[in-house]
Amino acid sequence: MTDVSTGEPIAGVSVLADGSAAVTATDDNGQYSFVIPQNSQSLTFRYLGYVSQTTPLNASNVVDVTLSPNTSELEEVVVTALGIARPKNELSYAATSINNETLTQVNAVNAINGLQGKVSGLNVTTISSGVFEDVNINLRGIRSLTGNNDPLLVLDGVPTPISYFSSLNPNDIENVSVLKGSSSAGIYGPDARNGVIVVTTKRGSDTPVITVSHATQFQNISFFPKLQKEFGSGGYGSYIPYENWSWGPAYDGSTKEIGHELPDGSVQTVVYSATDERQDFFDTGVTMQNDVSLSSKGFFLSLQDANIKGIVPGDKNRRTSVRLNATREYGKFDAGMNVNYSQMNYKVFHDEGMGDYFTAQNVGGNDGIMAQIFNTPAHIPLSKYKNFETDPFADYNGYYNDYGLNPYFAIDNWRREGKRQDVLANLRLGYKPTDWLSFTYMAGLTSQTRIDRNYSKGEVPNEYGLGRSFTLIPGTVEEQPYAYTRLSSELFGQLDKQLDGDFRLKAILGTYVRQTEFRNTEVGAGNLVVPELYNIGNRTGSLSGASTYSQSRLFSVYGSAALSYKGWANVEFTGRNDQTSLLAMGNNSYFYPGVSGSVLLSDAIPGFKSNAFSYLKLRGAWNKTGNAEISPYSLAAIYTQPAYTGFPFGSLPGFTAGNTTYDANLNPEFVNSTEAGIESGFLNGRITLEATYFYQKNTDQIISVRTSDATGYNFANLNAASFINKGIEMDLGLSPLIKFQDGGVHFRANATYNNSEVIGVYPGLDEVSIGGYVASGNVAVIGKPAFVIRATDYLRDDEGRIIVDRVSGYPSVDPNSKDFGRTLPLWIVGLNPSVQWKGFNLSALFEYKGGHYASFFAMGSDMSWTGVGEATALNHRERFVLPNSSYEDPANPGTYLPNTDITVANVNDFFTGVYRDAASNFITSAAAWRMRELSLSYDFPEHILARLGVVKGLSVALTGRNLFIWVPKENKFSDPDFNSVNEDYPNTFGIVNSVSYPPVRNFGFNVNLRF
Repeated sequence: MTDVSTGEPIAGVSVLADGSAAVTATDDNGQYSFVIPQNSQSLTFRYLGYVSQTTPLNASNVVDVTLSPNTSELEEVVVTALGIARPKNELSYAATSINNETLTQVNAVNAINGLQGKVSGLNVTTISSGVFEDVNINLRGIRSLTGNNDPLLVLDGVPTPISYFSSLNPNDIENVSVLKGSSSAGIYGPDARNGVIVVTTKRGSDTPVITVSHATQFQNISFFPKLQKEFGSGGYGSYIPYENWSWGPAYDGSTKEIGHELPDGSVQTVVYSATDERQDFFDTGVTMQNDVSLSSKGFFLSLQDANIKGIVPGDKNRRTSVRLNATREYGKFDAGMNVNYSQMNYKVFHDEGMGDYFTAQNVGGNDGIMAQIFNTPAHIPLSKYKNFETDPFADYNGYYNDYGLNPYFAIDNWRREGKRQDVLANLRLGYKPTDWLSFTYMAGLTSQTRIDRNYSKGEVPNEYGLGRSFTLIPGTVEEQPYAYTRLSSELFGQLDKQLDGDFRLKAILGTYVRQTEFRNTEVGAGNLVVPELYNIGNRTGSLSGASTYSQSRLFSVYGSAALSYKGWANVEFTGRNDQTSLLAMGNNSYFYPGVSGSVLLSDAIPGFKSNAFSYLKLRGAWNKTGNAEISPYSLAAIYTQPAYTGFPFGSLPGFTAGNTTYDANLNPEFVNSTEAGIESGFLNGRITLEATYFYQKNTDQIISVRTSDATGYNFANLNAASFINKGIEMDLGLSPLIKFQDGGVHFRANATYNNSEVIGVYPGLDEVSIGGYVASGNVAVIGKPAFVIRATDYLRDDEGRIIVDRVSGYPSVDPNSKDFGRTLPLWIVGLNPSVQWKGFNLSALFEYKGGHYASFFAMGSDMSWTGVGEATALNHRERFVLPNSSYEDPANPGTYLPNTDITVANVNDFFTGVYRDAASNFITSAAAWRMRELSLSYDFPEHILARLGVVKGLSVALTGRNLFIWVPKENKFSDPDFNSVNEDYPNTFGIVNSVSYPPVRNFGFNVNLRF
C-alpha cells in the first residue's frame, strides 16, 4: 500500500473484504495479509485524507494498491496530545497548524511573534521594545482573574512553561499546532487549561542536507509620543535656562543660554528653536542572525547566533543556541533524544536602579528613561551630551538641567548585565509489540540558570555640583542568581485498532509525574568603596538581600478513548486525575472529564460531495478543567524579616507574618468549557471556511479580599470569584483566490470576537483590584468584562459635562473613581494576502485589534508635568474654555449651565495640577491596525542551481515586521499593546508608562542556502 505521489508505504490503511465482516490494516511497511471469505469479490481500502479505492479480486494472492490524497478534504495535520499527529478531519475541537515557512516569514527572533495575526483566538501582545522581545500570550482570553493565564508549551511531546519559547531557534521548528480550547487538558493536565501550543522540531531528512542562512534586520521608531514644539524651558512663560519644565516662552529663533555658567566661565548657548533631538536619542537597532544546520535520516543538528543591538544606546543581547535531535528504530523498538541549549548574554539599562535612586531622593524621574526624555525641552541639543565623561556640559555636575539627568549618563550609570542558560532536553523510548498497540516512555528536563548583576557606577558631586544641590549617587551592586528545574516522567500506552469494517478504536492510558524546583537569591551592597569594582565585599555597611526557594510535585493518571465510524463519525472521552503538593493533604486530588465529537457530513451523506460543495464537518466538545497553580506554600502565612521592621537588630531576630492570611483548604479553580464548530470546503478545497463558538465558565477563582485589621491581617486569600468568557472564532481561506499562469493570488483571514463578564466576587463585595496605579488600574467588577480600567475623572453633571469653578475655570476631580472600557480586545482580525509567480512570493499580514481601551496615565502625567505633551500647547497656551464644561447656576444650586466664557485662570497650573490628577485625560481607545509582516522572496530555479553542482537551493528575501501602526487620533502616547507593569501585575492589560520604550519597525533581508 503506497502513496501515489511519493511512493512511500502507508501504515494503518483499513482493508475490508466486501460482503463480509473481515477487516485488517496495513503495517508500518504498508503491507497486509488476511484470509478472504469465499463470498468476497473485491477489497476496499480506506484511509483518512485519501480517496477510498475498491479493487476487484483475481486469481493472484497479491493485491498492491496506490492511494491518492483526497484534495477535497482539509489536508491539514495537527500535532495533538502527546505529540501524536492526527488529521484535522477527525478532531472535535478547534486547532490551527502553522508550518515553518509561515512562522519564519520575516525572521522574528522570538518565534511566538511569528504567530501574531495568523491564528484566530490568539492574542500576542508586546510588553516593550527591548532586546528581549518579551510578550504576553492569551488563547481565548483569560481563565483566571489573578492566576496564570499562559497557554502551555508542549515541546516535542513534553509540557514546558511558555516562557521557554524565546529560547527556541525559530528555524529549528518544523510545525506549530495551536490547540485553542482546554480539551487537551484531559491529557496534558491543568497547565493546558489556557490552551496548548504544540511545537515539533525538525527530526531529519531522507537525504543529507546542509542549510546556511543569514538575516539582518534594522529597527527604528514607528510611533513616538506626540510632543509640542512651540514652547521651551522655563515656567509660567518666563525663560529659565536650567529648567526641565517646558513652560517657558514660545520659540523665536533667538540665541539663548542653557544651563549654568561653569566654574571656568564657560557658557553654553543654542538657537531657541525646536528640534527632533529627543527622538534622535534612540539608535537604529540591528539584529543579525546566522544559522547553520545539518540534517540526515534520523538526525538533525543546528547552531544559531542571534546578535541584537537595541534602540537604547548600549543595550544588547546575544543568543547562541545549539540543538541536537536524533531518532533510531530497532525493530519493534524506537528511541529518540532532543536537546536544546541556549545562552543569552545581555547588557541593558537598569531602569529599576535609576528609579530606586529617584525614589530615595523623594523626587520624580523614576518612570524609566523616557521620563528623562520628557524632562528635556525641544531646543536642547541632546545628542551633543553623549560624551559626558569628557564634556563638562554633559557630565553629572555640569549638565544644564537642575532636576533631571543627562539620559546618556543615566543609561551608562545604571546597568544590568547577565547570562541566562536554558536546557530543554527529552528522551523518548517506544515499543510497538503489534501494529495496533504501542507503549511510550518520555523523560523531560527543563532547566534555566540566570545570573544577573545590577549595578550603579556612582557619582560624587564636586563643589560646583554641591552648589547646585546635587547629591551623591552611590556606587552599588546586586548579584541575583536564579535557578529553575523541572523534571518530568511519563509513561503511556496507545491503542489504535480497526474493530471491523466500520469501527475504529483509539485509546490512551498513561501516568505523569513532575517535580518543579526553583531558587532566587538577591545579595546587594549599597555603598561601594572602590569605584566600579562590582564585588559585594567592596562595601561599607551591611549586605541586603533575600533568598526564596520552593519545590512542588504533581502526580497524574489520565486516559482517553475514541471511537470512529467509517471515519466520518467520531466521539472521544477523556479523563484525568491530578494530585498536587500545592494543596492541603486530603484536599489535593481532583478529577476532570471531557467529551468531544464530530460528524463529517460530506462523507456521511451519499451524494453530498460535489465540485462546488466538497467538505462539511460539525464538531463539539465539553470539558471540565482543574487548576491548582498557586504559588508554593500559599496555605499559611510565611514569616520574614522585612527591612521596615528593623530586624534583625544586632543578634536579636524578629519575624512578621506579613499582611495576608491564607485559606488552608483552598480548592482548585475550575473551568467548564463548551465549544461547537463547523468546517467547510468549497470548489474542491479552493475555499475553506471554519467557525467556532466557545463558552467558558470559570469558578472558584482564588483572589485576595480585604479583611478587618482587627484580624491582624489586611487581606485574605481564598476561593471566591467567578466569571464567564465567550466568543466566536472564524477562519477563511481562498487558495487560490485568483489563478494565473505560473502563479496565483491567495488570501487567508481570521477573526476573533471575545467577550467576558464577571458574575461573582465575594459575599458583600462586587469588585476586586487586579493591578496598576491607584489613579488608573485594572479591576474586576460584577456585571462588567474582565477587566475594566478604573480611573480618576473630573466631577461631571448629569449630562456628562465637566463641572468647573465659576471663578477659576478649573475643574475638580471626582473623589469616586469611575470605570472605563475593557482592557482586552473585543475583536482581533488578521488578513494575509499573498501573490506567487514563478519563484517570486509577495506576502503581507495585517492585524486589527479593537473594542478595548488603554491607559497612558503615568506617561501622560509625566508629559504634562514637564509641559512637553502636545495637549499642553492647546490654544497656544492662552487661556481657554475647557471643552464640554458647565458651571453651577448660582440662582439654582444643583443645576448647571453650559460654560461658554469662563476660561482656566492659568494654563501652566491647570496642566501641572488638576489635569494630571484626572487619569481619564490619558485613557484612549486601544484600537490599532498594524502591518505585522511584509516579505518579498525569490527562490532560484533548480535548473540554474544545478549548474553549480553543490548548491541545491537558494532563496533571498526582503522582509519587514511591524512596519506601520495606525491608531485613533486621541492616542498621542504609544503602542496600546504595551503593558509596562507586567512584571508586578502580570494579569493587567493596557497600562503603559514611561518605562516602555517607543514601538519599533523592523526591516531587512535574508539569504538561505541549501547544500
